[in-house]
Amino acid sequence: MNTNRMSQIIESLNGLGTKQNTMYTNQEIIDHLTELQGAMARGVFEKTHAENLRDRDIMIHFEALAKEYGLDESNTYIRFKSNMSELGYTIGSFIKGMNGERIAKRALKLLSYDKGIRILYNVQLEDEDAQAEYDAIVITPYGMFVVEVKNWGASMTISPNGLLTRNDDSSIVYDLPGRMSVKEALLREHLQELFPKDYHNMLLLSNERAQVQDNYHQISISCGGGISYEIKSYGKCGNTLTEEQVVQIADTILANHKEQRALCSVKCEEIIADYAKLMVQIEAASNGTVEEYSEPEAPVLEEVFKANVLKERPWFKRVDWGSVAAGFAAIIIPGLVTAVVTHKR
Repeated sequence: MNTNRMSQIIESLNGLGTKQNTMYTNQEIIDHLTELQGAMARGVFEKTHAENLRDRDIMIHFEALAKEYGLDESNTYIRFKSNMSELGYTIGSFIKGMNGERIAKRALKLLSYDKGIRILYNVQLEDEDAQAEYDAIVITPYGMFVVEVKNWGASMTISPNGLLTRNDDSSIVYDLPGRMSVKEALLREHLQELFPKDYHNMLLLSNERAQVQDNYHQISISCGGGISYEIKSYGKCGNTLTEEQVVQIADTILANHKEQRALCSVKCEEIIADYAKLMVQIEAASNGTVEEYSEPEAPVLEEVFKANVLKERPWFKRVDWGSVAAGFAAIIIPGLVTAVVTHKR
């Protein structure tokens, strides 16, 4: 195995991706993973092994060449494929989750022109027992509305006990009353006496053609921009909050907003190591060179990563000051002793 070439590839990706022991926001996870994904794609297609591979993504490229050169059953390839699947899934799920804010902004655009209404997007509240993310909180003179966005397609069912399920084979279940009760509880805790007496939960479906079999009947359901008219309809009963109270509620919620951070489950260092090894093997095979396809020993990869980590550190942190001190002492101390003895004589 050409460890020099592996080290070169790993160094080109050094610092990209997420670290296993570091906490990130959702946006930071997306940014770090897409940056790593893009760098690997550039590395693959800068050294294209066949003209018809230029427009293929990373895994299609590796899958085709792994089969061609007999690498598709190797531990490295299998592990790389699994980790890349996790990387793609993580990026997709986080992006999809963050789309809730974009969908809510579009649906609530009409209300945004009302100066007496405050709309808060992507709020995150927590206490020692629970945390919750709010796609949108609409604070009006006639009440407060918590909007839950679901981008689930065209057909779903809400059971009598409030479980929302998609009418497909995904087996995805969302506990509406459970999630909404936590959101209400956190708002009550942070707002205290400011919590309005008129409080409503609303489900916003992004698909305007969505069909919902509602057997729960405890939450308002709207599609697209229709939610703005639904919220405005509550104003017919009159105002219960002053303009000052609306502002104070909004400011209090924002003051307690805490952007959540979490560990990322994607094994980026493992992806980089396996990517480097596969690139070396494929490059060698495409050039007609016989490469040893055995798994590289762990110490080899550890040394490569250690060398790259050291390069990131400032020069004064890379110096072995203990060795410098020992060398300095070995030279200076005998000289001082000699000088003292000579002086006494």
